[in-house]
Amino acid sequence: MCSKRSTTMKNTMKIAALSLVVGMAGIVGCGEQPAPDDTSSQIAQSLGEEAELRYARTKDQKDIAYRVIGDGPQDVVLVHGWMVSGAVYDNLIEEMAGPDYRLIVPDLRGSGLSSKPPAGYPLQNYIKDIEAVVKDSGASDFVLAGHSMGGALAQLYATKYDDQLKGLILMSPVPASGFPLPPESYDLFAAAAYDTSLQELIIQISSVDIQPDDFAAMAADASGVLPKAIRQSLDSWTGADFADKLHKIGTETLILVSDDPFMNPPLLQAAVGDLIANSQVQYFPGSGHYLFVEDPASSAAHLDAFISGLD
Repeated sequence: MCSKRSTTMKNTMKIAALSLVVGMAGIVGCGEQPAPDDTSSQIAQSLGEEAELRYARTKDQKDIAYRVIGDGPQDVVLVHGWMVSGAVYDNLIEEMAGPDYRLIVPDLRGSGLSSKPPAGYPLQNYIKDIEAVVKDSGASDFVLAGHSMGGALAQLYATKYDDQLKGLILMSPVPASGFPLPPESYDLFAAAAYDTSLQELIIQISSVDIQPDDFAAMAADASGVLPKAIRQSLDSWTGADFADKLHKIGTETLILVSDDPFMNPPLLQAAVGDLIANSQVQYFPGSGHYLFVEDPASSAAHLDAFISGLD
């Protein structure tokens, strides 16, 4: 009886999630997106031969693992989003690694190789993680890039430390005003904290052209994130409420988006771009929410062009 009820609930959540994507596509005028390839295989992601692993200690005594790739003159800090670790950036790192950058890629608390406390996942605690990594790495006049929830964190960090930044890059960012979900979809996202099949579903419906190996790697990464971190941080980013602080950001800002079924260009223009004075929204087609996983070459080209144009 319990098994049957559980299966019914999962199916209901899947239908709700798919309905959400279709409904949002209708709202913003996006066409139907092809379903990504599905695979059940698991592929482990490595640190990479060129990466140096370090640990930073936060003000609240958490150990935050981060990778440093390269020793170029421009520091770039890459902040990951919800339900993944810094490993989500591996495709982008391959495209950007070279003589120009020193890439600094943390695993936020609860994910990857960092401390996994049983509680304490508001946005402000994640800011402590970024502060610790910036200090420990000696990052200076750096470009801060964030994706999804990490995009919300990058905005919040910039409202506090705008003078540290040379540039700000927001990739499919959660707006500073949050991203409330309809009840059925919220239930799906909440349940995904404890159900790897639902994590895989969320990756699928958020993507447009993700390759099987990349899907498997993301699914494996998500399964290693502390369930309580996934569950608690969900409330943090859906309920974000600091839009009134965005006027403090003077840093030149790139808002990068593709055919994301959630964070689409009109939404991000209104909820982010119009509130950050020195910002631009750039769109390129063919990938979804995880644009730098699905199309790392185009993503890297946009980032390179933006960074090279900074004063």
